[in-house]
Amino acid sequence: MREHWSWPAITAAGGLGAFTGLAFLVNAIVSPDGAGAFEFGVWSAVIAGSAVVFVFLFFHALQLATGWREAGARGLGPLLCYVAFAAAIVAFLWVGRGPITQLRPAAALAVSRVLVVVALTAAAPTVLGLWLVNTRLQRISRALSAPTNPPTRADAVLADLIGCRRAVGVCLTVLATIITIAVVGSGAQRRAFLATGVPPEKFPPEWVLLYGALFTAISLLLYVPTFVAWRTRCMMFVDQCYPLPADARPTAEWVDGRTRLIGVLGADVTVAKSLTAAFGLLAPLAVSVLSVVVPGLK
Repeated sequence: MREHWSWPAITAAGGLGAFTGLAFLVNAIVSPDGAGAFEFGVWSAVIAGSAVVFVFLFFHALQLATGWREAGARGLGPLLCYVAFAAAIVAFLWVGRGPITQLRPAAALAVSRVLVVVALTAAAPTVLGLWLVNTRLQRISRALSAPTNPPTRADAVLADLIGCRRAVGVCLTVLATIITIAVVGSGAQRRAFLATGVPPEKFPPEWVLLYGALFTAISLLLYVPTFVAWRTRCMMFVDQCYPLPADARPTAEWVDGRTRLIGVLGADVTVAKSLTAAFGLLAPLAVSVLSVVVPGLK
């Protein structure tokens, strides 16, 4: 069906229909009478749009979590670890009795918690995809460190390293998108509560900032070690393809070949210099700031 010419139109129509239906449903559940009705209507639309995007990202990233058998490992253990992590977050949200739980309408908090569950589900293939990339990198490291029988083909290692780079880039984009949308929703929720007369001190803007900072830190912890491990394997591969000359006098041909291979791998870009990495890691925190300082989101 995805190969059919009408697939983009079907996807767009389905997404629009789901968005419209969810927006009306959420608004009917949480929208208060009188003050704050418009703001909660906007927040309901944000919630509906977020849910639709999360579902799309889940199916888009699902392929990233496949291939465990080819990597010589099983994905059940990582999946259970992620389920336990997600369950701990959900339990904290439901059991926590902070000041925000006293805000009205109470249904809004229940809806936001459900959205967190949807977001965690959408992020599952991405987190497992990063875990799988680490597993593939371990296999590459073993192939580069010790001879195998039959010998590992250089083009196979090159293709695997390029595939890992692409997977890491997609994972970062998906994670950043999920976190950014969630933070925007948090800012819209705060504005809706304030419109009903909730004192600002009961829902301070620092909560939105901390929300963005927390999940930005989590994205750092997930992405940076994987990127560093990938780049390390790339340099190991380059060193084996172009070992240092015995006389310590590299020729122009050696330098050109080594530079070309590094460029093909994409290993010439570090975390600090990678615009994609910088945007993906800093966008959630930047949007959390905007959700506080921009009047439309505050």
